[in-house]
Amino acid sequence: MAALAALLLAALAIRLLWVAHIPRDRIELPDEREYLELGDHLHSDQGLWFIDVRFNRPVYAYRTPGYPLFVSWCLADPRIVRAAQAFLDISTVLAIYLLSRKWLTGAQSLFAAAIVAFNPFLIFFTGLILSETLFTAMLCWGMVLLILSGGPWPTERGRMAAWIGGGVLLALSLLVRPGAFLLPVLLVSAAALASDFPSPRRQFPIPVAATMLLSTLFVLFPWAARNRLKLSDWVWTTTNAGITRYDGFNPDATGASDQSFVKTMPFLQDMTEVARSRYFAEKADDWLMQNPWRSVTLGFVKIGRTWSPIPLSDQYGSQTAYVLVGLCYALPVDLLLIAGFLRKGLPGPAKMFLLIPALYFTVGVALSVGSLRYLLPAEPPMAIVAAGALSRRGVRRSHLSDPALVN
Repeated sequence: MAALAALLLAALAIRLLWVAHIPRDRIELPDEREYLELGDHLHSDQGLWFIDVRFNRPVYAYRTPGYPLFVSWCLADPRIVRAAQAFLDISTVLAIYLLSRKWLTGAQSLFAAAIVAFNPFLIFFTGLILSETLFTAMLCWGMVLLILSGGPWPTERGRMAAWIGGGVLLALSLLVRPGAFLLPVLLVSAAALASDFPSPRRQFPIPVAATMLLSTLFVLFPWAARNRLKLSDWVWTTTNAGITRYDGFNPDATGASDQSFVKTMPFLQDMTEVARSRYFAEKADDWLMQNPWRSVTLGFVKIGRTWSPIPLSDQYGSQTAYVLVGLCYALPVDLLLIAGFLRKGLPGPAKMFLLIPALYFTVGVALSVGSLRYLLPAEPPMAIVAAGALSRRGVRRSHLSDPALVN
């Protein structure tokens, strides 16, 4: 445990030093400004809205409330948000260690945690006012609770609470990243196979996937009902969905995000945010139907951008330091990931469970836009598969000698 504590402290020091060097007022991305404005309005009891400068109109359902609430709890102060995200990211490192102990030895689990602790992309994003750090922590802790509870609907009260808690946490994460709508259902279904609980429990009293789907709808319903009252329409995710879809499928699409096309559409200012979202969704669908082959090739371009070992944006991809750091980290880890997948260090169901987020987000970017940031939440679980490359065979459940790690 001393080695784990030292690793966590080192990782925390790196993140705090990184966020401390960022000037308080350095807000470079439009998404950051939007989240800060939303958080400031919530903190001052003005509700969830901001002015979309592209249309000079207020929008009320353009972002889900999860991350803006986090920003408001941090007093909408960028310095506090960044510091809080540093601690959140450290909790992700701990979550990966605990999750690894289900299948790997202590040393191998420490290695998996180290891969996450020194991930330069995770470190970098703790300094941005974006939802990736919060969503990643919620995703990883949800996975931990599902696996360490021992399987679906265990009989012990505490383990039952852990299983339900994991499902609820995954459902709540959709209020941070609504695009992950089906991910909780997929994860709880895979966890039922990866938990390795005794065979009598395979007769589940309640269908696991159906229960998770109902839980997801239950969590999203208050948000959708609020939007029904505010916008006279049921918006279950966000009004950002349509324009994001058109961003990925339009005549000038390159696979990257570029919404400059709104400058050529002044009539959009006269639409409601719901009407704009539907308008863009319809235009994207029309373009898809008319250009099926181009849509497929664009999908592969987006996947390539997302799995790139270096940043490709105009802002960071041209900076040699970022490129070198990305390459030195990503290439060895990717090779370990491939080796861990091919070797038998982890059981097959465990690999499936750990790689579901990566597969899900890979499909998601093919249907939207490609960026390294969209794969970021999947990297911590993939670190366990990479660490599995160091194991010649899986570790049986009985090898987990520390009861605190499994109870």
